[in-house]
Amino acid sequence: MELTVNDALQKAIKAQKAGMFREAYELYTEILKAQPNHPDSNHNMGVLSVKLGKLEDSIPFFKKALNTKPSIFQFWLSMINVLIRLKRTDEAKALLDQAKEKGVEVKTLKKLKQELSKLMKLYPFSNVVNSENVKPRTNILDSLKLEQALKLAKKISKDGNTEEAKCIYQDILIKFSKNKKAIAGLKELADNYLNLGNALQIEGKFKEAIETYKLALSINYNKAIIYNNLGIALDAKGYKEKAIISFKKALSIKPDYADCYANIGNTLIKEKKIEEAIKALDKAVSINPNNANYYNSMGNAFHIQGNFSKSVIYFKKALSLIPNNADCHANLSNSLQLQGNFEEAIKVAKKAISINPNHAIALYNMGNALHAQGLLEDAVKVYNKALSIKSNFVECYANIGNVLQDQGKMEQAVHNYKNALSIDPLHISSLWGLSGTAKNINEAKNWIKYCLKADQNHEKARLTLSALEFYEGNKSEFNSLMQSSLRNHPYLRSFSWVFNLPKLPKLFFNRWALFDHIVHLSNQERPFYEFGVWRGTAFRYLIKTFKKGYGFDSFQGLPEGWHNEGAGTYSSSGVIPQIDGGEFIVGKFEDTLPDFFSKPRPIASLINFDADLYSSTIFALNCSKKIIDQNTILIFDEFLINDYWEQDEYKALNEFCLNNKYTYEVIAISFFTKQVAVRLIDN
Repeated sequence: MELTVNDALQKAIKAQKAGMFREAYELYTEILKAQPNHPDSNHNMGVLSVKLGKLEDSIPFFKKALNTKPSIFQFWLSMINVLIRLKRTDEAKALLDQAKEKGVEVKTLKKLKQELSKLMKLYPFSNVVNSENVKPRTNILDSLKLEQALKLAKKISKDGNTEEAKCIYQDILIKFSKNKKAIAGLKELADNYLNLGNALQIEGKFKEAIETYKLALSINYNKAIIYNNLGIALDAKGYKEKAIISFKKALSIKPDYADCYANIGNTLIKEKKIEEAIKALDKAVSINPNNANYYNSMGNAFHIQGNFSKSVIYFKKALSLIPNNADCHANLSNSLQLQGNFEEAIKVAKKAISINPNHAIALYNMGNALHAQGLLEDAVKVYNKALSIKSNFVECYANIGNVLQDQGKMEQAVHNYKNALSIDPLHISSLWGLSGTAKNINEAKNWIKYCLKADQNHEKARLTLSALEFYEGNKSEFNSLMQSSLRNHPYLRSFSWVFNLPKLPKLFFNRWALFDHIVHLSNQERPFYEFGVWRGTAFRYLIKTFKKGYGFDSFQGLPEGWHNEGAGTYSSSGVIPQIDGGEFIVGKFEDTLPDFFSKPRPIASLINFDADLYSSTIFALNCSKKIIDQNTILIFDEFLINDYWEQDEYKALNEFCLNNKYTYEVIAISFFTKQVAVRLIDN
């Protein structure tokens, strides 16, 4: 049910009196959209502007109120008040003549003259241009009695003249140091500044909020909440160290201030000081164990630390207290996804989306989990949904680029990476992604150099650039790195192996370009074989050329752990791809390969080994010996670059060759996709 104008006005006035300035502002704005000349709303917007320190902004509102309803005394007084405060005394005096012309009653005019006189005494410097002529202000009690001074301070405070009210109260306390009304008045002024600072923070005006909190502290320096809120504003402006100092000052006043400990923790998280952040957040939790936000922040800290098992625990603890918090569900889905628990990550992301269908980050996290599961089309759809909500979501464009690259849709991938760069020209993952779409060394080098321009410490970019320069004949940077502390880095170990081959193999920048080259070299009349099919992405690409393909997979994921990947990773949940020309032999290799190869099988054009594990790869090699001849090309999908690459497909190939008196020629590699293609040589 929509509010009437009168209902909205009453609600706005109530909000304004309660210090809820943003709510009041929004309500007045809605009224003025419907009725631009509404006198009370215009006047109250002017008063609100004065409260927020926007004196100039108040004038158009006061003028509209006066033009619409000139008979209201308070409208004239508010306008005169602000003109005096802006040192526009002549305009204030002229306003009396305007009032007379508008037909304002003589009685009202007389009262306005009296108020103008009072205001000019209250602001004695309103007409002074040269501050050197200003005389020191005398104590208010030299001209007014105590009760009169107290009443005046209260009145002008109500009118928004906080600084003058403060001076009056301080004058009183100079002569009457224990005057309860003056002390209470100052505390109220400090609270007004605090509320104003809070309102400015809500509006995102952190610089103004900081100054306002400082004014509050100039009146009441012993109130913890002011230091706490000042710390929040300082943090928002990027003054992290000053924020911490302010928070600690609050804690010196109120040692059990749980929110303040949490704020310290959140600031330290942004500073990447995770251990210190966890200690501060743990203190907050010990004081108040029922605050979900503390657990959520603790989850964020452990997530950044890479301790996903703990971040999951804390996000779940937060959700036990606030089960319908979409942000917390989104955070949990992100940790679960990075933990490798993709099914649960998708389930939790869907819960966040059911609570808030426009939660772009939850959709993004869901897209990441779908991508990790190999559900590429679904991932793109979800990413695009996130972009429809948050059009400048740079990470989303970059990840769509990654998915499209995984699908072999290189032109579309480039388009999305460049969309990301149009938002953030130094977006690292987009620049790195573009290097993987390159068609030649020079193009790849250009994108990698952009990576290093964006982040001179980008290790992968620096190391890979040295390898590309080596390919061009410039070996100096690579040789220098091999003498450095990075010499045992898996990238450098991989490069060193390649550079020590009898002949440098042809270099590619993505799996599809390498596939195209190998397909061109292979006998296309023969079928191909693939060990490790998963969702069938590579199989679909290769079947476009070959008439027949054989795929071997359990479709239940890795049969055992693979370094940091758990058993069951890369499962398709038993879903077998439906691909024309493809024949899939379903089950574990040890259960299916011996029987399959016990019968005569066509010699292979190429064999794509994508089983990752040493144990699976050596078993597949031994079983497929009968379908390999001097023309068969073997492609290994995870051969080098990985941390432990020498223990996996590399080890399997070399052991197979040793046992069967083969050597091999490396004919193509991709450092970017970790592939190596070889032909066996029978010795």
